[in-house]
Amino acid sequence: MTGVVIKRSEAELADRAESESKFVSSVCRLDGEPIELEPYQSAFLNNRSRFRWVNKSRQVGFSMVMSLEALARCHLREGHTSVFVSFSLDEAKERILQARQVFEEMPTSYQKRLVVDSKTELTFESNGPRKRISRIISVPSKAPRGKKGDIALDELAHMINDREVYRGSTALILRSKGQLTGCSTPLGRRGIFWEIASESLRRYPHHSRQDVPWWLSRFFCRDVPRAAAEAPAMPTATRVAAFGRQVLVEQFDSLPLDDFQQELEALFVDESYSYYSYELILPCTSDGLTLHDDFESIPRPTGRLVAGFDVGRTRDHSELALFEQQGDRFVCRLLRRYEQTPFAQQEADLRRLLGLVPVARLSIDRSGIGMHLAENLAHEFPQVTPEVFTNDSKERWATDFKILLQRRDVTLPRDRDLVGQIHSIKRRVLPSGKVAFDAERTGRSGHADRFWAIALACQKERGPSAGGGTKIGVRVLG
Repeated sequence: MTGVVIKRSEAELADRAESESKFVSSVCRLDGEPIELEPYQSAFLNNRSRFRWVNKSRQVGFSMVMSLEALARCHLREGHTSVFVSFSLDEAKERILQARQVFEEMPTSYQKRLVVDSKTELTFESNGPRKRISRIISVPSKAPRGKKGDIALDELAHMINDREVYRGSTALILRSKGQLTGCSTPLGRRGIFWEIASESLRRYPHHSRQDVPWWLSRFFCRDVPRAAAEAPAMPTATRVAAFGRQVLVEQFDSLPLDDFQQELEALFVDESYSYYSYELILPCTSDGLTLHDDFESIPRPTGRLVAGFDVGRTRDHSELALFEQQGDRFVCRLLRRYEQTPFAQQEADLRRLLGLVPVARLSIDRSGIGMHLAENLAHEFPQVTPEVFTNDSKERWATDFKILLQRRDVTLPRDRDLVGQIHSIKRRVLPSGKVAFDAERTGRSGHADRFWAIALACQKERGPSAGGGTKIGVRVLG
């Protein structure tokens, strides 16, 4: 009889693909093409250790392979549960989306019936006689209490409450015979992910460890077998020149060395030279913060709206940051980048902001090329405050912002690039004895332009007497 699809049970699936790696290779497809696993991905899928710890480069396909593993286990086993704990809600949704896309391309005879299909959960009903339920659940940055099974902590190093998440997750695999996986790009020599990966403070003998730098990935590396043997002993610049594909070379040229080593070489970089530690920044980020895309969508504030605008130079971006000040607290409402945008268009957009939104103060960089823009706006809008970037003023703004972070009186979006840009700010003492605050220029963020726009917006307002000298004011009555 034509048109009838015979559904395969778990036992029948296991006859064809007895392991997760063989299930992915033989059953799964993505965008119409078979999925070809990297050797380190196959090694991960075949690792049966109770605790798996993966210290990895970005963009080497581990988030995808963990989604594939969860999908495979839900089809090869009865009553299986895989739980993802991700850095943010968007990344939690991405794990489900990846599994959903591959499920759609599986042969119909191998698919279980999908009974729950949401942005944070997929639930499958067994094709066997017992109709057992298997699930993939994804949650943002919290211990998955009550959900026994496999637990995957995705980008654990970047979570604010990393120790709480790890501690709560270990208890869930005690009775379920599940695996606990910690998988992350490094984020400084700090936190539970670094402690277990490096064993710098004490041993964790039951954790298996896997390091995946860029040179193990065919996407980044021109000769993986030779690089695997030779690259570890080379300095970074040498191995990039010897083995890096063009996309990797471009990343190397666009990032400071310590950022490149952390993001792509899986090195735990010492953060002692950063003025803002990760412990200081991460608690002030929120996954539930709503950023508005345009000025018209910003609701009427209950506090004061304050903004900062850092004018980009020849190679940098201009950046706008808008915050709502509620007492001593600053909450981010809008971040906008102007990339290769003519100054006339930037000025027109700022005029539109000031005409539509009740901005109480717009602090704008008037150093150098920004002078004309700042003077034009200040002449027409009294709430515009031109600011001169000097070592003294940057020290004042950087210190103001650090105090806000220390008091947790600022709320920022939970965005990895923004966290990295704030962390990139260095404090150094010049030969003259003065203090300078700056970041190395990168192709991604210029001179930390978004940070300076935020610091301008969130600065402490010191009043007209802050510049020194005595000023006498006259009040006219009547």
